Order: sequence, then structure tokens, then C-alpha cells
Amino acid sequence: MTSTPQAGPETFRPHVGSDFRIVDREPLLVLRLADVADGGLSNGMEQFSLFFHGPADRFLPDAIYEMSHPSLGTLEIFIAAVVGSNETRIVYQACFSRPATLARDELK
Repeated sequence: MTSTPQAGPETFRPHVGSDFRIVDREPLLVLRLADVADGGLSNGMEQFSLFFHGPADRFLPDAIYEMSHPSLGTLEIFIAAVVGSNETRIVYQACFSRPATLARDELK
């Protein structure tokens, strides 16, 4: 299983529009990565969010989910439903913070 502590927005941005399968969920449940939002730097921490769209008829409670992606492998990500959901989709957000030094190291 892949962990995400050092992953930054640049890791996920190329995969906007791709599907992440919720592991061990029957029937199959897929969330689409809709956006990667940079939250900037605060107190030496880089912050960013991932926004996923899921089917309107399959609500997931706030929790850590094991997600599988064809390029990124299997990740454990905490998601929560947020404003923006409607009759066609549920919007979920995953928030990340990491030391800004990690972000600078990836730019080298």
C-alpha cells in the first residue's frame, strides 16, 4: 500500500479526470478526481486539497478509504462530503498538509 505523506499537488494534478476505485466496496464504487486545489503555505506547511465526485446515490460517511488508481497504486485517503453536492453527484474533499521543505525539494 502506498502512503501519501510526501505526495503533493503535483503528484495528483496529472490525474484530474481519472477514476479512483474504493477498495473492498460492493458493489463497485468509483470516485473521479475533479480538482486539485493549492492551499498555499501557512506556518511552514504546504496545504492542498483533492476534490472527488461520486455518484449521488452512494453516500460515503467521513472516513479513511483505501483507494486504487491505475497509475498511483493503492492509497489511504481521508475524505469528507462537502458543499457542492447535487442531484447528480456527491463532492468529497481530502485535505493535506506537509512541511514546505518537501515541496521545495520536489521542485529541484
